[in-house]
Amino acid sequence: MSSAVRRSVPVRTFGGWNDPPPGCVEVDFVAHSGTSSSGSFVQTMVLTDIATGWTECVPVRTRDSGNLIVAIKQARSFFPFPLLSVDFDNAQRLHQRVRRLLVPQ
Repeated sequence: MSSAVRRSVPVRTFGGWNDPPPGCVEVDFVAHSGTSSSGSFVQTMVLTDIATGWTECVPVRTRDSGNLIVAIKQARSFFPFPLLSVDFDNAQRLHQRVRRLLVPQ
């Protein structure tokens, strides 16, 4: 990977989180679309706790905020601690909508 690419992609390491308590999760998506990303297809929403590394995966059909709220609420029951915050790396607009709709446990 070139230096220019490294500088242009924001990366947050564990140290950049200022030692969060368990319950602060990072969300990423894995698309199961085959060779085409058009249309609807199942994706896996991967939630990883920053402090512990505990990871849970939940399927979602699309990334609309309603589906994500349902998936996050489902994932809450899988974690052995309450979810305190949810961070979406590359979807700021979606992150803001989900954050407004998601009510803490």
